[in-house]
Amino acid sequence: MDKEMKRKAILNDALLPLLIKTSIPTIIGMLVMVIYNLTDTFFVGILNNKSMTAAIGIVFSFMSFIQALGFWFGYGSGNIMSKKIGEQNDKEAKNMAFIGIFFAVSTGLIIAFLSLIFIIPLSKFLGGNASDDLLKFTVKYLQIITLSIPFDIYSLTIYNQLRLCGNVKEGMTGLLFGMITNMILDPVMMFTLKLGFIGAGYATLTGQIVGSFVLTYFSLKSGNISFNLNFNKERIYHILAGGMPNFLRQSITSIALILLNITAAKYGDSLLAALTVSSRISALAYMIMIGWSQGFQPICAMNYGAKKYTRVQEAFKLTAIIGSIFLVFSAILLYVFSAELVKTMTSDIEVISISVWILRMQCITMPFVGLFAVSSMLLQNIGKYLMASILSVSRQGIFFIPLLYILSCLFSQYGIYLLQPFSDILSFALSVFMVRSVWKSFIKII
Repeated sequence: MDKEMKRKAILNDALLPLLIKTSIPTIIGMLVMVIYNLTDTFFVGILNNKSMTAAIGIVFSFMSFIQALGFWFGYGSGNIMSKKIGEQNDKEAKNMAFIGIFFAVSTGLIIAFLSLIFIIPLSKFLGGNASDDLLKFTVKYLQIITLSIPFDIYSLTIYNQLRLCGNVKEGMTGLLFGMITNMILDPVMMFTLKLGFIGAGYATLTGQIVGSFVLTYFSLKSGNISFNLNFNKERIYHILAGGMPNFLRQSITSIALILLNITAAKYGDSLLAALTVSSRISALAYMIMIGWSQGFQPICAMNYGAKKYTRVQEAFKLTAIIGSIFLVFSAILLYVFSAELVKTMTSDIEVISISVWILRMQCITMPFVGLFAVSSMLLQNIGKYLMASILSVSRQGIFFIPLLYILSCLFSQYGIYLLQPFSDILSFALSVFMVRSVWKSFIKII
């Protein structure tokens, strides 16, 4: 009965209140992920060691790839689950949920095992060999974080299944429990128990475990899982192809970060630390925008499944306009208060100076990211998997990676400051082109 009420609301309620209702929990969920990353950086910054701060950023580039797997299995299964609920086929939705979970757990265990075996080569590959201190701290932190990999992939899979099926509050609550655990344990383990830098890793691991248990409880309570592992080609296709745009977007971001760290390493630990700090701060506005856009996804998927195409168009326009306005104000605030924000993460004068430069450059083109984010989700939820995949990887892959080498070659260290602004403008232009082509197909079927 509860599922049917949610279905009717998504298909019939006024769009603006509905978008607010579905997006607030996802915005909080995105903020939880940002705070997860900010928490370790903040407390490690108190130790006033730029090699430690840089190590956090290097390990994050690897964990960004791990999170990509969680988004892949979670979005892939959650997206088709949402469509099946729209078609009133709950049994099939439950089957898809358990297949997604199976992929998440088995993949997580394999990657964790291999990462622990090859921990030193992995740390060097990620860019941790810029100095002896940086390599030492990267290995120490990565040894602990690697243990959280199965929990990280699993929890993100469950979270996205809950969210895409309309259980947004439950998904957000599960992530929130993990974040609060991490925030409380960071200072306790680092300073009270005197574990220092490595205590941040143990706090993150514990937070992931707690979040996984809470999300499992909500998933069972909402009736999303059937414990019936029934594979076939069509189900596997929908999970792998349906979640591919999210995996590509997140994994290409991880690859771009790794390549950025490797390129920036020749300029020293200060630039690596500055990239870590500035990216954490700018991610705040971007992830809120992603959360707002994710509120659009269940509305898009269910209404498209119910053949209410005009409503999909209206929801898209509303989401893109409000999101872009938010990013304009965010960019202004981040630009004006960039120095003050950076100083909360580090006290190193050189790192502060570089971080402010990078952050202010990103603010200039931040408003362009809004349409890009919503467009990718629109294409994915209406089944345009190839277009969605191309658009998803454009910002941090198709444009960012070539520009990394071109701009750094032309302008040395200053070229790295220009990377994200150039990538944002080009990915915005591509999203406009793709949405225009989809709009024409909508007109033909309405």
